[in-house]
Amino acid sequence: MELADCGSPERLLGVIFQHHPTWKPPIDVEAFALSVGILEFRDLEVDGFVGALMTDLEKTKGIILSAKGMGHRRRRFTIGHELGHYLIPAHRGDKSCTSADLREMRRDTLHRQEEAQANRFSAGLLMPKPSFKAHVEAMGTPDISHLQLLANTYDVSREAAANRYVELSPEMCAFVFVKDGRIRYPRPGREFPAMAIRSGDRVPQPIPRGALGPVAAAEWLQPTWAGRPPTILAQQVDQSDGHATILLFIDSDEFEETVEEDGLIDSYTPRFRR
Repeated sequence: MELADCGSPERLLGVIFQHHPTWKPPIDVEAFALSVGILEFRDLEVDGFVGALMTDLEKTKGIILSAKGMGHRRRRFTIGHELGHYLIPAHRGDKSCTSADLREMRRDTLHRQEEAQANRFSAGLLMPKPSFKAHVEAMGTPDISHLQLLANTYDVSREAAANRYVELSPEMCAFVFVKDGRIRYPRPGREFPAMAIRSGDRVPQPIPRGALGPVAAAEWLQPTWAGRPPTILAQQVDQSDGHATILLFIDSDEFEETVEEDGLIDSYTPRFRR
């Protein structure tokens, strides 16, 4: 398996899965890491960091560290992330990564670009695109309960499954991660409208728990609508230690019909010459 010429995480993953066509989820990330030069896994006991990679400059061998006491599924994603740093040719030297690094998606600095690439590698290794995408599409209309099923199948955290879900789902949806009633961060899909909420904001209330229900669009979306704002359906699941996850869903068919109707209404509105 020749990985040295694979510049992007996606190209790297393509070569890896081509070499292992029989792999089924959950992927044994530790066994794979050991097969490509990782010598061992250790606990990381430095405050402020959740993962680290120690390696030589040529990256012929390395050691992966994860925060002591970290949950099994978060540890798997962290190992995948550090393995991404190890295998992506452009990433050089030792790495120390924070919780924020492990959810980074931006590319506006070299550091953020490398962390985002390591996250794409870990997500793609643990939740392979073809099987995960097919799994999501077979589930139909988004529902917060889907996250637990996906997390169990791929042996990842519910948060990792949610981030992969909005990336690969054909639906117009977003997830919002909450701690003690305040927003940790939102993760919208590509087609989801611009959001008005920010990290640290209080969660607009109330949010339906049992099934999807309507919430006020003005509290979630930026006020950029010339016509009627879309109907947003939401659903929240409460977790331990004050954590919660919120699903936001916009029916894309209804959304397109509303935009078309508003366009027609606007085109027939009489305009008088002054």
